[in-house]
Amino acid sequence: MSVIVRKPGLYTSIQDLGRQEYQHIGIVKNGSIDQLNHRIANLLVGNNEEEALIEMTVSMPTIQFTEPTLIAITGANFPAFRDQERISPYKIQLMNKGETLSFNDAHKGTRGYLAIAGGIVADEWLGSKSTSIRLEMGGYKGRLLQESDEIEMCRNYTPLQKKLFENLEVSKSASWGLDQYTLALNYFSDIFHIISGEGVTHLSDDDLKTLESKVYKVSNRFNRTGLTLDGEPVINSNFKNQPFLSVKKGSVILNKENQPVIMLNDHQSLSSYPQLGTIASYHIDKLAQKKQGSKIIFKIINIKEAELNMKKHAQFIKQVKTGIRYKLTEELNK
Repeated sequence: MSVIVRKPGLYTSIQDLGRQEYQHIGIVKNGSIDQLNHRIANLLVGNNEEEALIEMTVSMPTIQFTEPTLIAITGANFPAFRDQERISPYKIQLMNKGETLSFNDAHKGTRGYLAIAGGIVADEWLGSKSTSIRLEMGGYKGRLLQESDEIEMCRNYTPLQKKLFENLEVSKSASWGLDQYTLALNYFSDIFHIISGEGVTHLSDDDLKTLESKVYKVSNRFNRTGLTLDGEPVINSNFKNQPFLSVKKGSVILNKENQPVIMLNDHQSLSSYPQLGTIASYHIDKLAQKKQGSKIIFKIINIKEAELNMKKHAQFIKQVKTGIRYKLTEELNK
């Protein structure tokens, strides 16, 4: 049995946490861009947090279920509906046979994540089910989801998931969930840390300090490869015949107009454009939810500051995961 895509949405694909060890040969990581919301969605339905799920972007899909299953929706604030009934994100939901999941436009954010208990069947390539659109590998036939696609469910349910089916048979929705305000500080700030000394080329300390005084906005050129920002040029110099340097997720480069471009999961491996540095890893998930017109303000930090912030961020994520696991244990013991 399967879930059927009735409307594909704008940019809907199957993603896990990506390919981990192949960038040195030019194969980028792919995977969910907002990995925190990916992990939370899977944890809520009792999956391993790395399990493949459906990443949905800007315009959401409509999906019909051909058998009962458990789902969780996380990410951008897209109002969600089970048939005509409004349902809550960040909660476990029971979908029955024939029911349809649909969405309205998001109030905030760009990307949503749909986890299905037990996981989904997808093409695996280089140890990952993530869709590589550019190479047409992984996920569902190596492409975006289209109308009438049928995605098989693994249905390898654990004792916990079987108990959740039993507990939600009548209510269809868990009485608890993750409070979205818990994640607010992680997502709603417009300030992004750039780590100095990582990939910086041809820019003085004064150039980088000037960068902090500018306010940029996300242009209409944003996708899984990266975000191009609108605003004052960072510098007025033209660099020619530059050597190619490696690019990674979070690299901030300057395009021909000297506007910043922030690389995301499907970035190219090399670039000859000047680099400003690298967005701190703990701000990448926030970056994934910025839409056209969103403000971006850069703050330069050093590696020591980044490490301290990363430890705080890791502790925050640990607390979120611990809370979810505690509530799931309560469900198992009902």
